[in-house]
Amino acid sequence: MKAGIIAAGLGERLRSAGTVKPLVPVAGRPLVHWTVAGLQHAGVDSITILLNTKGGEVRRSLAAAFPKIDWRFLEWDSPSSWESFRRVSVELAAQAERFLVSTVDALARPDDVARFAARAKDSDAALAVTPFIDDEKPLWADSENGRIVAVGADSVKRDRATCGLYGLSRRLAAGLPEQKHERLRDYWTSLCRSGVSIAAVELEKTIDVDRPEDLAVAEDFLRSKV
Repeated sequence: MKAGIIAAGLGERLRSAGTVKPLVPVAGRPLVHWTVAGLQHAGVDSITILLNTKGGEVRRSLAAAFPKIDWRFLEWDSPSSWESFRRVSVELAAQAERFLVSTVDALARPDDVARFAARAKDSDAALAVTPFIDDEKPLWADSENGRIVAVGADSVKRDRATCGLYGLSRRLAAGLPEQKHERLRDYWTSLCRSGVSIAAVELEKTIDVDRPEDLAVAEDFLRSKV
């Protein structure tokens, strides 16, 4: 299984940490190291990561900490989460029939990441969802019988939200270059509306590290669950 990590954002709300977002320390390790460790636990041995033009230190840190990973580093000051996802997915589609994409700030239990990866290997599209909602603007996702049936504004239940872990196939990635969306959430809403079967994989709990106040919550989670 190959995977990608979206880490091109500026992380402006975490600037008080004194470093770029992927290297913000969480429970004694850089944030991005936790993300990589989860993917590695799931059997991923090749990772394509999108960094912005200030990501040189991140690149050196990852290469040193995870020498067994086959790294592919992309550098781009991406204008949006959608453009980041599209860039990474197109790169991965040239390497694998199916692949995972994670945001850099989504922390989950390694066993949950592994369970998601196992399901994504057999699905054209997959979304990780969680009942633990700590996002300011959650992307709601309704599911029935292990499948996503509504995303975003179409959601009725609003008791589960996506949590930064995605699965996609080469077949679906082939159509990404022609699509235009303002945000990544708009793509998943559109994909669900189109009738594509999207696997739903519920994770116990995930933490989105986006604000300074998220750091203490993330550290408590990692110490107790990871």
